[in-house]
Amino acid sequence: MHRFATAFVGLVIGSAAATVAAQPAEPPLPLGAGIYRFQHRFAEQPDMGSITVSARVRGHHITVINHQASSVFPKGVIAEGTLMWNASAMQWIIGTEPADRDTTEVGGCSAGPEVVDLVRRIYWTC
Repeated sequence: MHRFATAFVGLVIGSAAATVAAQPAEPPLPLGAGIYRFQHRFAEQPDMGSITVSARVRGHHITVINHQASSVFPKGVIAEGTLMWNASAMQWIIGTEPADRDTTEVGGCSAGPEVVDLVRRIYWTC
């Protein structure tokens, strides 16, 4: 009986380690603290030009600001949340709750969190 329990615990621990190892690691945040210029892009028309916004990054917190009212967004804060790596989408998102990190629907016109390309500095919306 003791050998069975030891084998079972070893199997459970081994399975948990394999699950953790299978999860892709979050890449390092590509931007340090600061204020950056981002281009807004529409997910359904990615080649269409839009406006320039600023993104204030403090650790994993991001605030996206439109400094001039436009037909796209009003003036002011247009998005704010936590920068999270979404492993299923392999993209950075602006999350508002922990479950956003694991959702399978992100960006575009989905009901999920918005995508932000921190390398190319693009803020994507529908």
